Amino acid sequence: MEALVKMNKVTKIYKKTNPGLRKNSVNNIAVDDISFAIARGEIFGLIGESGCGKTTLVNLMLGLIKPDRGEIVIDTVDITKLKSNREFLPIRKRMQAVFQNSSSSLNPQMTLKKIITEPLKNFHLPEQGVAEELLEDVGLSASWILRKPAQLSGGQRQRVSIARALALKPDFIILDEATSNLDVITSKQIIDLLKKLNDKYKMMMLFISHDIGVVDDFCHRKAIMKNGEILEIVKQFGPPENHHPYTQKLLQARLHI
Repeated sequence: MEALVKMNKVTKIYKKTNPGLRKNSVNNIAVDDISFAIARGEIFGLIGESGCGKTTLVNLMLGLIKPDRGEIVIDTVDITKLKSNREFLPIRKRMQAVFQNSSSSLNPQMTLKKIITEPLKNFHLPEQGVAEELLEDVGLSASWILRKPAQLSGGQRQRVSIARALALKPDFIILDEATSNLDVITSKQIIDLLKKLNDKYKMMMLFISHDIGVVDDFCHRKAIMKNGEILEIVKQFGPPENHHPYTQKLLQARLHI
């Protein structure tokens, strides 16, 4: 399959100056010489504990921060070489994100219609009927367009976040811990919804989680990340002894019901 996103030897270092020592500093290597590619239409899972560098990787891929070294290629464009927001704008339209906390990512003063169509306004695109169609796409009623986030449950708010991400018909969506704040039943419903949307729109999805069970069930390939490094990428998890020692620990800690 043709790669849509390529990370080539990407490194991001955060420098922290010690206020007690003028010349000494402590460097935190958040992303360490990472290389991988994700195909068009692929659901790619990224698994790792808190602080392993997942969020930094997301911010790099979205162009919100620049790496210290390496290339990030979206289709054929190396976004690390783009010098202005105007140059980045055509790429920005092709990528969207859904975050963990829907309560903080949705404006409580806006109706669902305004929330979903806001990306269209930003790019001066037609809005007529889009919110209604997308609400139905994510399993909500089109008649809800005038409701506000406070009138919805956590799972329903996350569906609205997904609808907003779909508004620009992006090539890929990054889902950063998108089910972590949900109960088990609602999380399963959101995963089933994402599978249907992937089938319908054939978009690439980067699904980031610390839950190896959810990623194993949902994603076509899975990458294990620790201390800023990708330890291994697999299509399926086999017997623990076939994997990296850290992956073995994750598999052995997996909860079976």
